[in-house]
Amino acid sequence: MKKIVVLAAFVLVMAGLFMLSSVAFWIVVALLAGLVLLAMWVKGGGQAAEGSIPSELVGPEFKTYEAAVPDSPLKLLHFISQANEINVSSSLIMGDKEVICVTAQATKYAAERLADEIEKTGRKLTYIYLDHPHLDHSQGATILKQRFPDAKCVGAPKVVKLQHLRMAADDEMARKRYGDNAAVPSLPFEPLDTDKIMLEGREIQLWHDQYGDVGIGEEDEPHTVIYIPDLKALLPTDICYFGAHMMMGGTTAKGREKWKEQIRSYMDMDLDVVIPGHVVRTWSDKLTPKATLEYSLGYIEDYEAALASSKTSNEVIEKMLKKYPEQEHVSALYMGTLINFGETHRLLFNPRIEKVASFLPKGFVKWADKKLFDAKKKAANF
Repeated sequence: MKKIVVLAAFVLVMAGLFMLSSVAFWIVVALLAGLVLLAMWVKGGGQAAEGSIPSELVGPEFKTYEAAVPDSPLKLLHFISQANEINVSSSLIMGDKEVICVTAQATKYAAERLADEIEKTGRKLTYIYLDHPHLDHSQGATILKQRFPDAKCVGAPKVVKLQHLRMAADDEMARKRYGDNAAVPSLPFEPLDTDKIMLEGREIQLWHDQYGDVGIGEEDEPHTVIYIPDLKALLPTDICYFGAHMMMGGTTAKGREKWKEQIRSYMDMDLDVVIPGHVVRTWSDKLTPKATLEYSLGYIEDYEAALASSKTSNEVIEKMLKKYPEQEHVSALYMGTLINFGETHRLLFNPRIEKVASFLPKGFVKWADKKLFDAKKKAANF
């Protein structure tokens, strides 16, 4: 109804303008046609969505970790997606008869391969656990649920509340980013208000309200870290990365200090396994608790140094690419840095939009960027 009213008002205005001056009418028509053509040209400059499907699967076999505690049935299989699937980790915590999946993957094809691995275990999938409310860890649940309809999609109440809020925006972004490979529509996870899950009588601890990557969230965006005593295994997901650029966007000095404190506390633990949220699969043979934690802490410190010594986003990106020349997941470096510098129009990764913006007054672009970012952040947070 609102659209009809707006259209009717536009027609009346244009009709009135024609009656007053046909020259003015045709000038306005020409300007509107020019704007439509410009919009169509700009829209055509985005990234192709088909690039999210790997042409080949590279990297060593997925690693399975055995329990460190005698007579415990628990095992853990570490699944890793490919580079153009942004190297997402999923952990399959297995008992003799049941399995819990932590992180559901970002795309349809990655989630299908994860489902194949779950089927190979011969165990019943009971839970799909979401540790933080980001689409690259939640969207594959719609595929897993199709394959395993009895599994429950769960997460901490704060995480689930944000996941529900962002579902529509996440689906829109996924369609733009992944095309037909998008795992949509998103499934709403259910809140599970507990600090532990039992798997065949063995305890799995859930440490809530941890600090990690943020993106468009607040500095204290909720993360749940999973600790499995029988395996001496820590699943910090996006609090730790390995062989990949880390998402530092939206973080603050205060938040990063707490983030670093957490990693240092993990270093004091007796751990046999640490599974980072993103790890390059070809690096997985080098994955150890010490290497993962030191890499993550070092990257945060290096990024802070680059941020403090740079005046522009491009300077930060250049310094980090030079410091980490072999690392993948470069999109996280670009996105995070553009967020930190408030360059919202560049987050669309559309060169044509950037070209148009280069002709506009810098003050206007800065104002528009802030308005757009504030609107996106308000829509994504309570």
